[in-house]
Amino acid sequence: MADRVSAHILIGGTLPRGKYPALVQAISNDNPAIDWDGTPFDPTNIPANAPLALMDHEVAWGRFEAIEACCHRLGLHYVRWSNGYIGSFPSIRVVYPGHGEPETFLTSEDDDQVFSIEHIRELGSVEAIEAEYRRAKLNPPPLGLVDDDLIDEETIHG
Repeated sequence: MADRVSAHILIGGTLPRGKYPALVQAISNDNPAIDWDGTPFDPTNIPANAPLALMDHEVAWGRFEAIEACCHRLGLHYVRWSNGYIGSFPSIRVVYPGHGEPETFLTSEDDDQVFSIEHIRELGSVEAIEAEYRRAKLNPPPLGLVDDDLIDEETIHG
């Protein structure tokens, strides 16, 4: 049986309407809510000026596996925070800017970034610590659906 913890994910970027059903299916597979009270996700209700926010209290290993894999395929930016499970894994924040590899940051249960003394020494300067802090706090842009014929790779990946 999987260790289950609270987690939330913010999803943003530009997505062709024709690919939106793939994201909806991934959300359906992971079954998060739009608030901590469990209000179901409604695919017809996308926030106008904010990233799509999804959450759940019972997320296996703290990962939205289907959603995150779909975001990688579609080039969508996401940020996921998950609570830790004592003896198994710590609280973390994962930032995926829509390309490359996700970056993982150690956090508190309140999603505040935590720096161990070893990591501070590894970073080596206040400037490097502040740069990592900025990367960890990088939230996605709003999720925007566009007509399929109005999008190109530069629009998706900037």
